[in-house]
Amino acid sequence: MDRNFNGLSQRFNSQIYGTLKGQLRLSMLDLDLAPLLEASDKLTVLDVGGGMGQFSSALLAQGHNITITDISQEMLDEAKLIYQEVAPNKTVEFLCSPLQALPQSLNQPYDLVLNHAVLEWLEDPLSAIDILYSLVKPGGHLSLMFYNRHAIVWRNLMNGSWQRAHNDFFHHDKNNLMPQNPLDPEDVLNKAESLGLQLQSWRGIRCVHDHMPKFMRDKKTLDEFIELESSIGLQAPYRDLGRYVHMVFLKPH
Repeated sequence: MDRNFNGLSQRFNSQIYGTLKGQLRLSMLDLDLAPLLEASDKLTVLDVGGGMGQFSSALLAQGHNITITDISQEMLDEAKLIYQEVAPNKTVEFLCSPLQALPQSLNQPYDLVLNHAVLEWLEDPLSAIDILYSLVKPGGHLSLMFYNRHAIVWRNLMNGSWQRAHNDFFHHDKNNLMPQNPLDPEDVLNKAESLGLQLQSWRGIRCVHDHMPKFMRDKKTLDEFIELESSIGLQAPYRDLGRYVHMVFLKPH
């Protein structure tokens, strides 16, 4: 069953977006997508499962046209407040809908489709890529960020949780923000390429931050992490241990 985050918006805001790790994640997305965004003054952008709009609100402020969807109306209500604050005179299309219903609800393909931290919460993540592909116009781009299976396996091994590391189901009751379906990056890449998408960039996000002992991590600043992670996140094998993976694909004409 796909995950709905009604009732958790404030927890997301405090535990993810309002932290250094959340800011670091957004900074890495900025780096990867800057070349696309700077090449055009006004792109049509679809933020699928956009939640509170933390990333796409910045694109709205830059002048791009935003449509945001989410299965949680509560998340979209929070996004409206953020959009209103950063770009009060801009119009945004909001759609409360599951990802699977979007082709019937939207009547145009988009220059850029964002799908960030969504796939790992779906019952059938790889089939969602077919749907996302259909929403990208020829010559457009798909930005996929997802929870990395390699990172959570490695973390469990390092913590001595060897049985959990080899379990196909990682979600547990003590942490209901633990994704149910972390993905193997090669599976995502193979699926995307089978549709004809062309990989433009591949980054591991928080390759160092999330594996550093907390007492050492707390001594570092956001700027220091950005400087380090911006380069090492593009280098194998380090990128393969990033907590998240960000892939940008081109849909050829």
